[in-house]
Amino acid sequence: MSNMSYAVGVDIGGTHIEGVCINPDMRIIKEKRIRMPARLNKKLVISKVLQCLDLLCRDEGKDLLGIGVGVPGVIKGGVVKKSPNLPFLDSTDFRSLISGKFKTKVAIDNEVNCMAFGESVSRKEKNVVVLTLGTGIGGGLVINGKVHRGRSFAGEIGHMTIKFDGSKCVCGNTGCFEEYASARSVRRLSTKLLGKGMEPHEVYELAEKGNEQAKLVWKEYGKMLGVGLANLCFILDPAIIVLGGGISKACKYFEDPMLAEMKKRMFIPLPKIVVGKSNANAYGAACMALKNKSSRDDNL
Repeated sequence: MSNMSYAVGVDIGGTHIEGVCINPDMRIIKEKRIRMPARLNKKLVISKVLQCLDLLCRDEGKDLLGIGVGVPGVIKGGVVKKSPNLPFLDSTDFRSLISGKFKTKVAIDNEVNCMAFGESVSRKEKNVVVLTLGTGIGGGLVINGKVHRGRSFAGEIGHMTIKFDGSKCVCGNTGCFEEYASARSVRRLSTKLLGKGMEPHEVYELAEKGNEQAKLVWKEYGKMLGVGLANLCFILDPAIIVLGGGISKACKYFEDPMLAEMKKRMFIPLPKIVVGKSNANAYGAACMALKNKSSRDDNL
């Protein structure tokens, strides 16, 4: 058994729970991944989270400095206020559940905030914007080394308007960024260019096989992504933009048109744009747990 001090972090996803254990220098010393059952409910998710934490803490000694948890949704005071993708988690008090069992301080935050903080720490950059590109667009902001939350809802990047008379979004607004840079956009573009509404991974696989129309889908997608990123750069001027989510895997096909669109629209220097690390959410949650030892934040 190790006597080293450590903290752990887990990220709750719809298909997997990712977990990491880090030392006080914020280096990863252990990783775990637990597959979720096909049909989820609140009891199952909580049990899987606790199982992952047990595995991470096993054999690491008694000096547990803290636990961090990334949850898809709006978090306030350690409680899930709203989780659109896992609605049965609404009102779940993860902080009380976990601190009661493990007797340590617990940091709970939105999973994209965790990712942004983790990317900021690992890349040693104090000003970072994270976008997760998937069913919608998630956003996380780190400004001067701290997660920026506003009144609690900052980072809803997917719902900034980039076309005032554009397509209606699921949120009720029109012309939202995520209508033009999420999976819905890929489906619309594939219907137009391939004759069939396809999921991003299907369009990616076609592009990998050399299909020129599939590559054109990604070219058009990249242009619209570039429009939104240019807006973010004018407002925040980040050192780095990190792309995550399933669509980011196709970056090699949309990167050039994305950058070209940004260059066309921007008169300030472009930031560095990279694809995020697979364990950044869990890593960021663990780092938040260490931070929370010395800096109280009611959102955590």
